[in-house]
Amino acid sequence: FTTLLYTIKFELCCKMDETKRPLRIPPEFTMYAEKNDLFSLYERMIEEVVVSQPTDPLEYMINFLHRQNDDVPQIVMIGPPASGKGSIAQLICKESGIKKIDNKEILSVDIEQTKQLKDCMDKNIDIPGDVLGAVVKNRISKKDCVDQGWVLVGYPKTRDQALALQRHGIFAKHIVFMEAPDVVLIERFMGKRIDPQTGEIYHVTFEPPENPEVNRRLATIDNQSEKHIRKQLIHYHRNIEGICDAVKKGSTKTINADQPKTDVHAQVYHFLCQQPRSVAPQCPRVILQGPRGSGKGTQAALLAAKYGLVNVSMVELIKQAIADNSKVGNMMSTYIDKKMMVPDNIVLKCLVERLSKLDCASKGWVLRGYPRSRNQAEALSEAGYAPNRVYFLDCPTDTIVERLSLRRTDPVTGIASHLIYNPPPSLEMKRRLRTNPKDAEQAVDEDIVSYESALEELVDYYSNAQTINADQDPHTVFESLESLLVKPLPKQTLRVAI
Repeated sequence: FTTLLYTIKFELCCKMDETKRPLRIPPEFTMYAEKNDLFSLYERMIEEVVVSQPTDPLEYMINFLHRQNDDVPQIVMIGPPASGKGSIAQLICKESGIKKIDNKEILSVDIEQTKQLKDCMDKNIDIPGDVLGAVVKNRISKKDCVDQGWVLVGYPKTRDQALALQRHGIFAKHIVFMEAPDVVLIERFMGKRIDPQTGEIYHVTFEPPENPEVNRRLATIDNQSEKHIRKQLIHYHRNIEGICDAVKKGSTKTINADQPKTDVHAQVYHFLCQQPRSVAPQCPRVILQGPRGSGKGTQAALLAAKYGLVNVSMVELIKQAIADNSKVGNMMSTYIDKKMMVPDNIVLKCLVERLSKLDCASKGWVLRGYPRSRNQAEALSEAGYAPNRVYFLDCPTDTIVERLSLRRTDPVTGIASHLIYNPPPSLEMKRRLRTNPKDAEQAVDEDIVSYESALEELVDYYSNAQTINADQDPHTVFESLESLLVKPLPKQTLRVAI
């Protein structure tokens, strides 16, 4: 309730006219909400209420908040027979502790529709969608699935089943499609063997049992004939397009199953660790790191233009503070006039004054030129302005030297040029071009050495930071940056808290 009041107060502040008084939005508001995942929590809770439509929504929400872990894996694995979906699902369940929902689990459900479902299986005909939906809904509503998550293996098999699962409020967070050539699937199917005692599935070539005793009691599975597998493959290919269309709005991934099991598992696990996009409100706080000449200014301008972020340059802030003759500016100018380093606490004070303004608090910001050391990074976080995205722009030294040392400025018009990428339009302008002393090759080399001396400790501090190849066309770099920005950060592991 207190958090809700803070949120309302924050929204009211955002609607105020900032010219009436110098508003300062406490960073604790958004930091607290993000740290405790409050916006995503509200999103998941409202989503479940709308889908489940309980008689008493308030009691349902209270029970929801009492769960040990409400953000559990919910996965569907679809694929033709012998594609390995069951084996991969078993590995995922073993690692993460989630429940595997297969035919055995479905048949264990004690409701009226289970008998009809079993009859369809025995007759080898498609299960009606609403029958499957009712049985699966009952199973995943059990405490083990609610607390640990679930992976549904092999279903839906038709478009009708896919739509029925949605009507029953079953929406997977991740949907995995396993694909392989039919000839490979037939070879796998014909080599399958089952242990009658444990029900474990093996393959005589690709996955034989290690225990000789188990190997001796292996038996062929039911209906193990090439005619039967071809019939199943025809049924799969006939229905897969409709299934894909029914679930296309979800988070889906197609995995090539015709590769070693470890590779398939690694790709599936990587996808499952990717969090689906959320509509929960977020305030981007982006830091761009990189040596001078890596393109931080260009990328910051592109991000600001497209997403409305406030473009904050530490160098420009210092210049503006000195030009405005502000208190902080006067403090910094004292050191700059004496060609001394400005103390970190003064620089941080200048930055915090900018980041605490209304536009940064409501729109988000992209910062460049700071921090330049681990101490500065720690101080920024302690001040309440920890970034939620950090990107390191990686660029070879030769490219940086070429970009900077060939830059020129026209002292008459102030137009900036580059002798290779943006040459001056006239010979007259070319004659009067001047080089900024900071762009001399020796000065550039010194800047690179200074940046690289602090790079390791910054990378170590920002453990979730991502590196982007900046030795490309600026718009190509922006596409890479944008693709990482709009996606939630991946989870480190699928293991659930029990």
